[in-house]
Amino acid sequence: MNWTESDWESKVPDIDIVINLAGASLNHRWTKQHKQQIMLSRIQATQTLYELFKSRTKRPDVFFNASAVGYYRPDYNRTYTELYKSLPFDFLSEVVYQWERRAKQFETLGSRVVIGRFGMVLSDKGGALPLMKQSYDYYVGGKLGSGRQWYSWIHIDDLVRAVLYTINDENAKGAFNFTAPIVERQNLFGYTLARITHRPHYTWVPSLALRLVLGQMSTVVLDTQKVIPNKLQALDFKFKYPDLKIALEDLVH
Repeated sequence: MNWTESDWESKVPDIDIVINLAGASLNHRWTKQHKQQIMLSRIQATQTLYELFKSRTKRPDVFFNASAVGYYRPDYNRTYTELYKSLPFDFLSEVVYQWERRAKQFETLGSRVVIGRFGMVLSDKGGALPLMKQSYDYYVGGKLGSGRQWYSWIHIDDLVRAVLYTINDENAKGAFNFTAPIVERQNLFGYTLARITHRPHYTWVPSLALRLVLGQMSTVVLDTQKVIPNKLQALDFKFKYPDLKIALEDLVH
């Protein structure tokens, strides 16, 4: 279904559950044009869905909307739970703030709203992990910036399971951190990946070099948020891959 086509609304059936993951990739240089795509692809998609169901008698019972741990301000020492409230402080946090704000509108339609603040999703099919692995395959893996930045990650299988878990649990409402319970710093993350790939972990790319090469997108690599999934654990969700080594051993071939 393409909502740029005329009369697309009539093709949408009555729906009990909506899972909204729409959004342009962050894995491109953040030019002015791409930053606009990052913002609008998320906000317009969510707002369009809201306007569609607002006009209908049948509203979704559950509306699940993706978000990101970029909601939280970078901090080397703080541990973030869902209780922390933040206002926008940079581009990515502004995107997340506006995205969540649009999603919360579904509460006025009587829908139970679940917002999943995704950490770094580890998958062998795409995202950050194949790029990281490639650097080790070519013997250039190592420390990025200070190496002290926290990487709040989650295995793709646990992410999918957690989405379904919160959709099916009527007690699940509001924002949830979709991260593994054991967070690692970048240097240890890289060292663990090196051991599993049987490659060295010895290079160092300074923060300045990353900012020069990646531009504003370097915040994805250098920002540090230690985010833990308190609300998921309170609902008794069990992680299949709570430990980074176990997760990487499953994904790296």
